[in-house]
Amino acid sequence: MKKNLSLMLLVIFFLTSCSVAKPSPAAESGKSSSLPSLGAGNHTLTLAVDGLQREYILHVPSAVRQGGPLPLLIVLHGSYGTGREMQVGLGFDALANQRGFYTAYPNAYQEPGHIQTARWNDGRGTLSSSAQNINDVKFITAMIEDIAAKVPLDKNRVYLTGASNGGMMAYRLGCETTGVFAGIAPVIGNIPEPIFSTCNPTAPIDFLSINGGSDPIIPLDGGTVCQNVRFGCEGGSVVSREESVNRFAAADGCSLQPSPEILPPTVNDGTWVEKLTYAGCQNGTSVVSYIVQQGGHAWPPRKPQVRSGGAQTGNLDATKVIVDFFLPN
Repeated sequence: MKKNLSLMLLVIFFLTSCSVAKPSPAAESGKSSSLPSLGAGNHTLTLAVDGLQREYILHVPSAVRQGGPLPLLIVLHGSYGTGREMQVGLGFDALANQRGFYTAYPNAYQEPGHIQTARWNDGRGTLSSSAQNINDVKFITAMIEDIAAKVPLDKNRVYLTGASNGGMMAYRLGCETTGVFAGIAPVIGNIPEPIFSTCNPTAPIDFLSINGGSDPIIPLDGGTVCQNVRFGCEGGSVVSREESVNRFAAADGCSLQPSPEILPPTVNDGTWVEKLTYAGCQNGTSVVSYIVQQGGHAWPPRKPQVRSGGAQTGNLDATKVIVDFFLPN
């Protein structure tokens, strides 16, 4: 009797142990049963790329939708700027909270004590970041992977925008990556001339650009950057807005003869907005270009950050236009 009881207890222990040790279906498939997720709000994060400590801010929306990963919008600052300045100044996070997407604000590499390196290596070849061979394409793509390891990210919906030096860097990333971005939106920037011949964007990619028609820093028709700026600009050259946009329109199979539309002005400040829509794009892509006629080197509707930046416009809200284009309600 004691022997039978002992045998029964041994069998129960064995079955119970097997039940506890049995892997979950997620584990059996080689997938994690849960992804570590950061809470709502701002998170300052770092990662090492090419032996350099790089930094970015990730904003997780306050009302995260349940049941699936969220898209991401990356915002690149201009010369001598910071990700934090873009976050505070442009208003993307309020829209992210309403519509449910992440925003990321990376910083260009700045060597301690040397402000001259606080610029993206955008391809002009004249910047300190170029002389130091800072690989910002590698950094931004590594940052996306880092974000995907921290929050549920829809990697099929990663979008990119940037202003000035950040706009040119957005172009470079669109030219030199494949399948990373669903869309890019350069603002007050064209493709740097040294990388234009090798710019090879791959379809499908949605594209939007915003330029000032009278931009004294990044000339609409191409040429020398900051031609009449004596200090604080390292020059270089860019191709025209038309050549820059056409490179992406051609990749998407769009017509290179856009349909122009003058948008009704909302304020009488001497500026007006021309919207150019490129028809016939393939794979469901869209290509649109805005020109703020008489507008300067500024993120509409904000003031130029440099005294010689030209006119401000109240007739376009670049932040809302970009979010409505990529991530509509």
